[in-house]
Amino acid sequence: MHRSYAARTSVWLAVLSLGVGITSATAQDSNVEPETLRLDPQAIEIVELAASTLSSQEALAVNWFVSFDQVIDGREKLTHVRSGRAVVARPDRYYAYAEQEEGLREFFFDGLGLTVYLPDENAYVHKPFLGGFDELADVIRQEHDESLPIWQVLVPDFAEQFLGDVTSAAYLGVKPIAGQQAHHVALSSYDGDLQMWVSTDPVNPVPIMLVGTDPYSQGWPQFRGYFSDWDFAPELDEDSFTFYPDDEADRLVWPKQVNPVSTSGEAE
Repeated sequence: MHRSYAARTSVWLAVLSLGVGITSATAQDSNVEPETLRLDPQAIEIVELAASTLSSQEALAVNWFVSFDQVIDGREKLTHVRSGRAVVARPDRYYAYAEQEEGLREFFFDGLGLTVYLPDENAYVHKPFLGGFDELADVIRQEHDESLPIWQVLVPDFAEQFLGDVTSAAYLGVKPIAGQQAHHVALSSYDGDLQMWVSTDPVNPVPIMLVGTDPYSQGWPQFRGYFSDWDFAPELDEDSFTFYPDDEADRLVWPKQVNPVSTSGEAE
Protein backbone atom coordinates (compact mmCIF):
# COMPACT_ATOMS: atom_id res chain seq x y z
CA MET A 1 0.00 0.00 0.00
CA HIS A 2 1.38 3.41 -0.99
CA ARG A 3 0.55 6.45 1.08
CA SER A 4 1.74 10.03 0.94
CA TYR A 5 5.07 10.49 2.65
CA ALA A 6 4.17 14.11 3.39
CA ALA A 7 1.02 13.01 5.19
CA ARG A 8 2.98 10.93 7.68
CA THR A 9 5.56 11.88 10.27
CA SER A 10 8.47 13.15 8.21
CA VAL A 11 11.49 10.90 8.07
CA TRP A 12 13.66 13.97 8.13
CA LEU A 13 11.84 16.09 10.69
CA ALA A 14 14.47 17.57 12.96
CA VAL A 15 17.11 15.01 11.99
CA LEU A 16 19.89 17.55 12.09
CA SER A 17 22.39 16.92 9.37
CA LEU A 18 25.44 19.10 9.09
CA GLY A 19 24.40 20.28 5.67
CA VAL A 20 22.69 23.50 6.72
CA GLY A 21 23.96 24.10 10.20
CA ILE A 22 27.62 24.46 9.36
CA THR A 23 27.35 26.87 6.48
CA SER A 24 25.00 29.25 8.25
CA ALA A 25 26.26 29.11 11.82
CA THR A 26 28.54 31.35 13.84
CA ALA A 27 30.93 30.08 16.47
CA GLN A 28 31.88 32.24 19.41
CA ASP A 29 34.85 31.98 21.76
CA SER A 30 34.89 34.22 24.81
CA ASN A 31 38.68 34.57 24.58
CA VAL A 32 38.86 35.58 20.92
CA GLU A 33 37.67 38.89 19.51
CA PRO A 34 36.30 38.73 15.93
CA GLU A 35 38.80 41.30 14.67
CA THR A 36 41.73 39.06 15.68
CA LEU A 37 40.65 36.31 13.30
CA ARG A 38 42.74 36.05 10.12
CA LEU A 39 43.63 33.26 7.73
CA ASP A 40 46.00 31.46 10.05
CA PRO A 41 47.72 28.78 7.92
CA GLN A 42 47.93 26.44 10.92
CA ALA A 43 44.14 26.51 11.33
CA ILE A 44 43.59 25.84 7.63
CA GLU A 45 46.15 23.02 7.67
CA ILE A 46 44.46 21.27 10.60
CA VAL A 47 41.08 21.24 8.85
CA GLU A 48 42.69 20.04 5.63
CA LEU A 49 44.50 17.24 7.47
CA ALA A 50 41.24 16.08 9.05
CA ALA A 51 39.57 16.23 5.63
CA SER A 52 42.41 14.22 4.08
CA THR A 53 42.16 11.60 6.81
CA LEU A 54 38.46 11.01 6.26
CA SER A 55 38.37 11.31 2.48
CA SER A 56 41.23 8.84 2.07
CA GLN A 57 39.43 6.02 3.89
CA GLU A 58 37.79 3.33 1.78
CA ALA A 59 35.37 2.67 4.63
CA LEU A 60 34.61 4.39 7.90
CA ALA A 61 32.08 4.46 10.70
CA VAL A 62 31.42 6.97 13.45
CA ASN A 63 29.00 7.61 16.29
CA TRP A 64 27.49 11.07 16.37
CA PHE A 65 25.43 13.20 18.74
CA VAL A 66 23.87 16.54 17.85
CA SER A 67 21.98 19.13 19.84
CA PHE A 68 20.43 22.28 18.44
CA ASP A 69 18.32 25.13 19.73
CA GLN A 70 14.85 26.23 18.73
CA VAL A 71 14.12 29.80 19.75
CA ILE A 72 10.53 30.37 20.88
CA ASP A 73 8.98 33.85 20.98
CA GLY A 74 12.38 35.38 20.35
CA ARG A 75 13.88 34.50 23.71
CA GLU A 76 13.13 31.04 25.12
CA LYS A 77 15.30 28.20 23.85
CA LEU A 78 14.18 24.63 23.44
CA THR A 79 17.05 22.21 22.83
CA HIS A 80 16.55 19.16 20.62
CA VAL A 81 18.91 16.20 20.55
CA ARG A 82 19.65 13.57 17.93
CA SER A 83 22.15 10.74 17.97
CA GLY A 84 23.16 7.82 15.83
CA ARG A 85 25.82 6.09 13.80
CA ALA A 86 26.89 6.45 10.19
CA VAL A 87 28.83 4.06 7.96
CA VAL A 88 30.31 4.75 4.53
CA ALA A 89 32.03 2.37 2.09
CA ARG A 90 33.27 4.43 -0.83
CA PRO A 91 32.20 5.27 -3.38
CA ASP A 92 28.56 4.24 -3.22
CA ARG A 93 27.57 2.61 0.08
CA TYR A 94 26.03 4.37 3.07
CA TYR A 95 24.11 3.36 6.18
CA ALA A 96 22.98 5.51 9.08
CA TYR A 97 20.51 5.42 11.91
CA ALA A 98 19.21 8.39 13.83
CA GLU A 99 17.54 8.31 17.24
CA GLN A 100 15.23 11.29 17.60
CA GLU A 101 12.11 12.46 19.35
CA GLU A 102 9.92 11.23 16.49
CA GLY A 103 11.43 7.75 16.58
CA LEU A 104 14.25 5.76 15.03
CA ARG A 105 15.13 6.28 11.35
CA GLU A 106 17.43 4.08 9.26
CA PHE A 107 19.05 5.07 5.96
CA PHE A 108 20.22 2.46 3.43
CA PHE A 109 22.09 3.29 0.21
CA ASP A 110 23.58 0.48 -1.89
CA GLY A 111 24.58 2.39 -5.03
CA LEU A 112 21.24 1.61 -6.67
CA GLY A 113 18.82 3.46 -4.42
CA LEU A 114 18.20 5.11 -1.06
CA THR A 115 15.70 3.68 1.40
CA VAL A 116 14.67 5.44 4.61
CA TYR A 117 13.00 3.10 7.08
CA LEU A 118 10.76 3.95 10.06
CA PRO A 119 11.03 0.86 12.30
CA ASP A 120 8.37 2.01 14.77
CA GLU A 121 5.81 2.13 11.95
CA ASN A 122 7.31 -0.57 9.72
CA ALA A 123 7.13 1.93 6.86
CA TYR A 124 9.68 3.18 4.35
CA VAL A 125 10.35 5.39 1.35
CA HIS A 126 12.60 4.42 -1.52
CA LYS A 127 14.36 6.57 -4.10
CA PRO A 128 16.06 4.81 -7.01
CA PHE A 129 19.48 6.35 -7.60
CA LEU A 130 22.53 5.10 -9.48
CA GLY A 131 25.70 6.88 -8.42
CA GLY A 132 28.04 7.72 -5.58
CA PHE A 133 27.27 8.84 -2.05
CA ASP A 134 28.40 12.42 -2.63
CA GLU A 135 26.16 12.65 -5.71
CA LEU A 136 23.25 11.24 -3.73
CA ALA A 137 23.74 13.82 -0.98
CA ASP A 138 23.48 16.60 -3.59
CA VAL A 139 20.37 15.11 -5.20
CA ILE A 140 18.58 14.74 -1.87
CA ARG A 141 19.26 18.39 -1.12
CA GLN A 142 18.20 19.57 -4.57
CA GLU A 143 15.09 17.47 -5.11
CA HIS A 144 13.77 17.09 -1.56
CA ASP A 145 15.38 20.00 0.31
CA GLU A 146 16.61 17.53 2.91
CA SER A 147 19.99 16.18 4.02
CA LEU A 148 21.44 12.81 4.92
CA PRO A 149 22.74 12.57 8.50
CA ILE A 150 26.23 14.12 8.82
CA TRP A 151 26.77 13.94 5.04
CA GLN A 152 29.03 16.98 5.05
CA VAL A 153 31.66 15.26 7.18
CA LEU A 154 31.58 12.11 5.05
CA VAL A 155 31.74 13.37 1.47
CA PRO A 156 35.11 13.47 -0.36
CA ASP A 157 35.11 17.27 -0.60
CA PHE A 158 35.08 17.67 3.19
CA ALA A 159 37.65 20.49 2.98
CA GLU A 160 35.59 22.44 0.46
CA GLN A 161 32.47 22.12 2.61
CA PHE A 162 34.23 23.74 5.56
CA LEU A 163 36.81 26.02 3.92
CA GLY A 164 35.23 26.98 0.60
CA ASP A 165 33.95 30.39 1.69
CA VAL A 166 36.14 31.04 4.74
CA THR A 167 37.32 34.65 5.09
CA SER A 168 39.23 34.22 8.35
CA ALA A 169 40.56 31.39 10.47
CA ALA A 170 42.25 31.23 13.85
CA TYR A 171 44.20 28.55 15.67
CA LEU A 172 43.26 28.65 19.36
CA GLY A 173 45.65 26.02 20.70
CA VAL A 174 45.36 22.49 22.07
CA LYS A 175 42.46 21.87 24.45
CA PRO A 176 41.32 18.79 26.41
CA ILE A 177 37.92 17.53 25.31
CA ALA A 178 36.14 14.25 26.05
CA GLY A 179 39.31 12.69 27.39
CA GLN A 180 41.36 13.66 24.33
CA GLN A 181 43.66 16.45 23.31
CA ALA A 182 42.33 18.44 20.38
CA HIS A 183 43.34 21.34 18.17
CA HIS A 184 40.81 24.17 18.55
CA VAL A 185 40.08 26.10 15.35
CA ALA A 186 37.68 28.97 14.63
CA LEU A 187 36.50 29.57 11.06
CA SER A 188 34.63 32.61 9.82
CA SER A 189 32.80 33.35 6.58
CA TYR A 190 30.36 35.97 5.34
CA ASP A 191 27.47 33.88 6.66
CA GLY A 192 28.99 33.16 10.04
CA ASP A 193 31.62 31.29 12.00
CA LEU A 194 32.26 27.80 13.26
CA GLN A 195 34.44 26.29 15.96
CA MET A 196 36.02 22.90 15.30
CA TRP A 197 37.97 20.60 17.59
CA VAL A 198 40.25 18.12 15.77
CA SER A 199 42.16 15.34 17.50
CA THR A 200 45.93 15.76 17.82
CA ASP A 201 46.55 12.25 16.49
CA PRO A 202 49.53 12.77 14.14
CA VAL A 203 48.48 9.88 11.88
CA ASN A 204 44.69 10.15 11.68
CA PRO A 205 43.39 13.50 12.98
CA VAL A 206 39.59 13.46 13.09
CA PRO A 207 36.84 15.92 14.09
CA ILE A 208 35.71 15.55 17.69
CA MET A 209 33.30 18.45 18.10
CA LEU A 210 31.71 21.33 16.18
CA VAL A 211 29.94 24.31 17.73
CA GLY A 212 28.11 27.02 15.84
CA THR A 213 25.97 30.03 16.74
CA ASP A 214 23.64 31.76 14.31
CA PRO A 215 23.90 35.53 14.95
CA TYR A 216 21.28 36.38 12.34
CA SER A 217 18.42 34.65 14.13
CA GLN A 218 16.84 36.17 17.19
CA GLY A 219 18.08 34.49 20.33
CA TRP A 220 21.34 33.33 18.71
CA PRO A 221 20.47 29.62 18.53
CA GLN A 222 23.35 27.18 18.59
CA PHE A 223 24.08 23.74 17.24
CA ARG A 224 26.66 21.32 18.63
CA GLY A 225 27.93 18.18 16.92
CA TYR A 226 30.00 15.49 18.64
CA PHE A 227 31.80 12.55 16.99
CA SER A 228 33.24 9.48 18.69
CA ASP A 229 34.54 5.98 18.01
CA TRP A 230 35.86 6.66 14.53
CA ASP A 231 36.47 3.27 12.90
CA PHE A 232 38.38 2.95 9.63
CA ALA A 233 37.96 -0.81 9.38
CA PRO A 234 34.29 -1.49 10.19
CA GLU A 235 32.92 -4.98 9.68
CA LEU A 236 30.71 -4.81 6.60
CA ASP A 237 28.89 -7.05 4.17
CA GLU A 238 26.68 -6.37 1.17
CA ASP A 239 23.54 -6.58 3.27
CA SER A 240 24.75 -3.75 5.49
CA PHE A 241 23.58 -1.20 2.92
CA THR A 242 20.45 -2.78 1.42
CA PHE A 243 16.98 -2.68 2.94
CA TYR A 244 14.74 -5.74 2.63
CA PRO A 245 11.12 -4.96 3.59
CA ASP A 246 8.94 -7.66 5.05
CA ASP A 247 5.50 -8.47 3.66
CA GLU A 248 3.80 -6.14 6.15
CA ALA A 249 5.98 -3.09 5.48
CA ASP A 250 4.14 -0.01 4.25
CA ARG A 251 5.77 1.84 1.36
CA LEU A 252 5.20 5.59 1.43
CA VAL A 253 5.36 8.12 -1.41
CA TRP A 254 8.15 10.67 -1.09
CA PRO A 255 7.18 13.86 -2.94
CA LYS A 256 9.75 16.15 -4.52
CA GLN A 257 10.07 19.88 -4.03
CA VAL A 258 7.85 22.10 -6.12
CA ASN A 259 10.87 24.31 -6.88
CA PRO A 260 14.04 22.22 -6.60
CA VAL A 261 17.09 23.94 -5.18
CA SER A 262 20.32 23.83 -7.15
CA THR A 263 23.70 23.17 -5.58
CA SER A 264 24.42 26.87 -5.86
CA GLY A 265 21.48 27.58 -3.59
CA GLU A 266 19.29 29.11 -6.31
CA ALA A 267 15.96 27.69 -7.41
CA GLU A 268 16.11 25.85 -10.71
